[in-house]
Amino acid sequence: MATTEIATNYIPRKQLAKELGTRLRGRPYSEFTLIAWEKDGKGPPATRIGRDVVYRASSVEKWLLSQESAA
Repeated sequence: MATTEIATNYIPRKQLAKELGTRLRGRPYSEFTLIAWEKDGKGPPATRIGRDVVYRASSVEKWLLSQESAA
């Protein structure tokens, strides 16, 4: 019987904050940064499952591309 990995393309908020911060500024972002961005409508699209918040990897990538500005 084949097993299906559910939610393999989703990143938990804590992990995304750490990864984004480390890659973009050399130190992790706080989870509160992503919470503030979500409230302000500035961050990547989030999916809420009960109390947990996750981000689809492809949506985060699209959001990062949308943050680019022309020189």
